[in-house]
Amino acid sequence: MSIVIRLSRAGRVHWPFYHVSVFDIRTRRDGKPVEEVGFYAPLSENEPVRLNEERIVYWLAQGASISKTVEMLLKRAKIAIPAKKKQVSKPKVSQAKRKMAVSKKRKVKTRDPAKARIANSKRAKERLAKKAGA
Repeated sequence: MSIVIRLSRAGRVHWPFYHVSVFDIRTRRDGKPVEEVGFYAPLSENEPVRLNEERIVYWLAQGASISKTVEMLLKRAKIAIPAKKKQVSKPKVSQAKRKMAVSKKRKVKTRDPAKARIANSKRAKERLAKKAGA
């Protein structure tokens, strides 16, 4: 189960209020969260952000990813975000090499355009010679 920490909108028209919540990645924006870990009220002057640091750190340790906005809120609240693990990617193979590998598997000969031009010009010369001789 993939987990993400993101915002869900509440409040009224022109007066937004967001819950910082833990969701399954497949849940819609305002769907049922796994857990609520804080709130963000951008228009509030008293307390615009309140976060439960202990639970956020717990979910990040469990492998939860975070949205860009929540990441900004965590940095503003000075909550340490663990570094993301870099995934080792496969070496990139050029498109031509992939086509060659596929054609070798299928045992299909690929034509070299330069050789095809030479072959076509030889055939054209032979045809002209036959017409002239006939």
